[in-house]
Amino acid sequence: MKTRVDKVKAKIFLAALLTLFMAHVPFALAQSDSGWKQKWDTALAQAKKEGKVVVLGPPGDRIREALTQGFAKAFPGISMEFSGARGGELATRVKAERDAGIYSVDIVINGTSTANAYFKPMKSLDPIEPALILPEVVDPKNWRDNRLEFSDRATRLDLVFSTQNNVPLIFNPAQAKAEEVDELYKLLDPKWKGKIAVQDPIPSGTGNGVFRWVWHVLGPEKAQDFYRKIRAQAGAVDRDQRQQIEWVAQGKYPLNFAPGTVMYQLGKRGLKFSVVSEFKDYGSYLSPGFGSAMFINRAPHPNAGKVFLNWLLTKEGQTAFSTGMGYVSRRVDVSTDHVPSYWVPKPGVKYWPGYYEEDATMSPEQEKFLKSIYGR
Repeated sequence: MKTRVDKVKAKIFLAALLTLFMAHVPFALAQSDSGWKQKWDTALAQAKKEGKVVVLGPPGDRIREALTQGFAKAFPGISMEFSGARGGELATRVKAERDAGIYSVDIVINGTSTANAYFKPMKSLDPIEPALILPEVVDPKNWRDNRLEFSDRATRLDLVFSTQNNVPLIFNPAQAKAEEVDELYKLLDPKWKGKIAVQDPIPSGTGNGVFRWVWHVLGPEKAQDFYRKIRAQAGAVDRDQRQQIEWVAQGKYPLNFAPGTVMYQLGKRGLKFSVVSEFKDYGSYLSPGFGSAMFINRAPHPNAGKVFLNWLLTKEGQTAFSTGMGYVSRRVDVSTDHVPSYWVPKPGVKYWPGYYEEDATMSPEQEKFLKSIYGR
């Protein structure tokens, strides 16, 4: 009998304890809510006083419109100045300004090799995480692998918000068939000599990424041999991504090795080309493309930069970016329905995640060798 009474008392005690806990949960949540909300309200008020945010990002009219219009709709009191270009060009601009004592930029959206090869050595980056405020941004459940991803996992200065399959080749379907170019070594067939436009592998960008991937999958010795042979095959080696894709669409060159991610935007504008999304023999690699963010230090509009960065990482901001670029967001609640199938990773394909800091730049040996045959 006593045991039964003790059990009843224990149940009553636990019920009372649970009731007490539940009574305080709303207060605890309110305290938590007020913490982030106060930070957000302060940053937003200061951002409106600053009046604008200066963002350097990917090239292309579609992404410019997606970001500027999306941000203007969300925050009409803060104007946005956006300049788009290849990563190396943006880094050159920022370095020249900083050498002259000019600090005009708040946020850079670009590739991980740009971040790690240019902006980090320039010591121009502030930590990103202290600037992240909105609960939906910092909640790991909203992100693939239940985490915010950084290309520099130790220092966490370059936040990766997009990863997709990096297309290694496009071709003109009137001049080549998919089965003729669906393996890496098929590009060395003598019939393609002088008919391949190759993205320059020296600066940051897709050429750099594809050539790093080749080094990884073949190993140094075989990669060097391939580098020599693909250089001998090339009809042109160029840094202008748009021009090379136009060459393929126009039939000037049947193939483009390491095409730029502006292919999506150019395809939307009517350029026709076919895609080898991965090689049957060696697969492909995962890349953020232009999908990583950097918070520039000594920024002229630091609060507006915080507001933009938080908006960019919300579902709304990621949808705008993903739609404008055709990229796969790392947010799990952003649809891929609009993303071209060639960028969506496929089950069973070998992919190399080549965007981490230790892989996102070339080794000295690789760079020295490439410069000996591709250097200008």
